[in-house]
Amino acid sequence: MIHLSRVQNWASWAVMAALLQGCNACQSETSLVAPEPNDEEEVFDHNWGRYLSLSAMTDGTPVLSYYDQTKTALGFARGTLHEEEGSQTWKWTHEEVDGYADETGLDTGDRGRFTSLKVAADDTAWVAYQDTTNGSLRYAQRASDGTWTTGIAASGHSTPSNTGLWASMALDADGYPVIAHYDAGTGELYIVHYAGAAFGPAVLVDSGEDYTPASDTGDSTVETVPADVGQFASLVIAGGVEYIAYYDAAAGSLKLAYGSSGTYTTEVVDDAGDVGQWPDIMVANGTIHITYQDVDNQDLKYAAGEPGSWTIETVDDEKMRGADSEVFLYGSYIATIYADGYENDLRFAWRSDSGWQLENLTTDVGAYGFYNEVLTVEDETYVGCYLRPDQAVWFQALD
Repeated sequence: MIHLSRVQNWASWAVMAALLQGCNACQSETSLVAPEPNDEEEVFDHNWGRYLSLSAMTDGTPVLSYYDQTKTALGFARGTLHEEEGSQTWKWTHEEVDGYADETGLDTGDRGRFTSLKVAADDTAWVAYQDTTNGSLRYAQRASDGTWTTGIAASGHSTPSNTGLWASMALDADGYPVIAHYDAGTGELYIVHYAGAAFGPAVLVDSGEDYTPASDTGDSTVETVPADVGQFASLVIAGGVEYIAYYDAAAGSLKLAYGSSGTYTTEVVDDAGDVGQWPDIMVANGTIHITYQDVDNQDLKYAAGEPGSWTIETVDDEKMRGADSEVFLYGSYIATIYADGYENDLRFAWRSDSGWQLENLTTDVGAYGFYNEVLTVEDETYVGCYLRPDQAVWFQALD
C-alpha cells in the first residue's frame, strides 16, 4: 500500500469558494497550440496542482488539469514514468491553457479553479473550470493534435455573475461534455450541455427551498434559512441518465438529481442532521454509490441504492473524517479515499464482505491529500493529490 499524509483545513476551502466574486465581462473563444513534448527533464517551479482533476488518454497516459496558483491560470500536464536508480518516478510535460499572460503581457484574469477533466474516445480532452474574475463557467477543448480551444460554457444568473463553482463534468454517449455547477450568486444548481458545436443554455436543476429548522421547545422565533443548494456537485452519466449528488446548504442534506435533456427529478438521500458535504458519486452494476461527509458529526458516510431506495452506513466515525471523498472500484470492492482532518492524514476505506476496512495512507510527515483524486487505467489504480510542501502534484500507483 502506498502512503500519504496531511490535508489542509477543508473548512477554509469552502469559505474561500463561497467568497469568490466576479463580473459580467465576456471573453471570446480562443485557440492556441500545445508545445511539442520535451524528453529532457523539465524545470517547472510554479505552485501547481490545486483543483486537481485526473484522466487518461486512450494509450493509458495519465493527464491532469490543475490550477496554477503562481500564474492564476489553468494548466494541463501529461505524465511519463521514468526509471531512476532503481525507482520509478513520474515526470510531467506542462501546457498553458487559459489565464496565462500572452506575448504582449496581457493577463486575462484568474482562471482555472474547480477543474474537471475528461478524455473522449478520440483523445479529445475537455476541461471545465471557473473564470473567477468574470464569475463564469469556462471550458477548454484539446484536440488530438494538441490544439486548445477555450470559451465560455455558461454565464451566471446574478449581478455580479458568480457561477461555475464546483464544476463537475461527464461525457455523454457522443463524447460531448455535460457540466453540473453551482451558481453562488443565486444559490442554485445548474447543468449545461455541449450540442456538437457550442454549449446550449444552462438548465436549472434545483433552486432549493427556504428551510425553517424544527424547534423542540416550540420557539416561534427560529429563523428561516434562505434556499441555497448545489455546492459540492458531483456528476456521473450511466445508461444515458445524468446523476448529480450535491449538498443542500439550507436544509443540511444530501440530495440527488437525475434525468436528462433538461428534465430532472430531485430527492433527498440523507437528512439525518447536517449531512452531504463533499459527495462523490459512482454507478456500478446498476447501483448508485455516494460517499459524503456528515458535517454535524464529522464522519464519513456512504449511501447505496437507487432513487427512492437507499441504504446508508457510517464508514468512519473518528474525529474530523470524511472531507473530499472519492469513491471508486478497487478490484471488485467499493472503496474511497478521504481526509482525516484531525490527524491531517489521507485515509483509505474499502468494503469487504465483513464490512468496512479502514487504514491510513500515511507514514511520513507532510501535507499530502489536498485536492486528492483517483484514476484507474485498466487494472492499475493511481492516487494523485496536491503536495503542499512541494506546491506540486504527487502521483503514484495504489498497490
